[in-house]
Amino acid sequence: MKCFDRHWRRALLGICLSAGLVSPALSAESVTLNEAIEKALSQNANVRIADETIEERAAKTRQASLLPNPEVGVEVENILGSGPYAGTDEADVTVGLSQLIETGGKRGNRIEASRLAETVATAEREAVERRLRERVAHAFNRLLAAQLDMELANAAAARIRDLVPALRERFERGASSEADLNRGLLALDLAEIEAQTMQREQRFAEQTLLALWSEAVYRPVRAKGALDIPDAALPAFSELLSRLDHHPSIRGARQVVGQRRAAFDLEKSNASPDVTLGAGARRFTGTDESAFLFSVSIPLTVFDRNQGNIDAAASQVVQADLDAQQMRVELVRELQEVYATYSSRCSEAARLSRSVIPASEKTAAEIEEGYLRGRFGVLDLLGAQETMIDARLQATEAILACRNAYASLDSLTGPFAEGELK
Repeated sequence: MKCFDRHWRRALLGICLSAGLVSPALSAESVTLNEAIEKALSQNANVRIADETIEERAAKTRQASLLPNPEVGVEVENILGSGPYAGTDEADVTVGLSQLIETGGKRGNRIEASRLAETVATAEREAVERRLRERVAHAFNRLLAAQLDMELANAAAARIRDLVPALRERFERGASSEADLNRGLLALDLAEIEAQTMQREQRFAEQTLLALWSEAVYRPVRAKGALDIPDAALPAFSELLSRLDHHPSIRGARQVVGQRRAAFDLEKSNASPDVTLGAGARRFTGTDESAFLFSVSIPLTVFDRNQGNIDAAASQVVQADLDAQQMRVELVRELQEVYATYSSRCSEAARLSRSVIPASEKTAAEIEEGYLRGRFGVLDLLGAQETMIDARLQATEAILACRNAYASLDSLTGPFAEGELK
């Protein structure tokens, strides 16, 4: 019984497809893929966080370039004591100015480490944008597919409602069995349940897209366009592999290595003791005389030579280099998988659209006409309709996978053609 129910359901859906019935569009904001991407880039919280990170590290670079502040000091001696020093008549007042002089190239190394941290943040921002474009494209494609599924489900339910009175009339005339009528009624229930399911799927797809726009409250959104195969000539894998080296994640990982090396140089320079120079004037109140003084102080690196921080910085350089290597390995693996998916699923979708679907539609139309004339039975009609539906569903799935793989290739290697995906 379950098998026949499935046959009826698919057959009636096929009749709806042949009739070209569609449900009315919901009142919703319609966006193209480019509009959806631009909206995400302007509203997505991750992009804004990445922008703020760049600003933060640029500010730290400016801070790193500043010289140490000079220090001013005042010292008063020989006051509030006993005898002649009971008051302030014998006070010696010293006013001095001191300046820390950094040695060992600390300032230059500090600036270089901060500057490289800024370039890392820029590369990370580019990586965030690429991934966001990919995710928006996937969500947009899924919404396109969900809209198509919902239109077909609504059309199927509407068509079954129109057929049920005819089935009832045929049963009452004795032209068909009660089982056929029951199958029609059951098919209507299933079609309405399927329409509700597709409505939930479409809403989920809409919410996924809204989340990429950093919108938490649901509102209707409609993807504008057709679920077509991307019109793109796929470059050779070797060319895509060479482009992968320009991926911002790989560039960022390599820049992290440079940043860690600059931090290592900074820690080595921190082992050099800084020099503090001082100059001032002293006033001897008791004799009404004055004198200048100069001072130099240098820390003695007897115990702390910054050896622990130097060793830690050296280890961080090795870690960053290994991270960069692993990053490339993972992206190459991802590229291989996406390349294979794009090649196979786009070819599958093209073959289904070019030959299989037209042939199944033609066969279904001929069998339906023959069924109405009594030349074919119900099972022939159901089989032909099921084949047509399977071909269309398989084509939709293949096109969706093809388009998503195209978006992933664009994210990994950069666009290799312009204007193929609308």
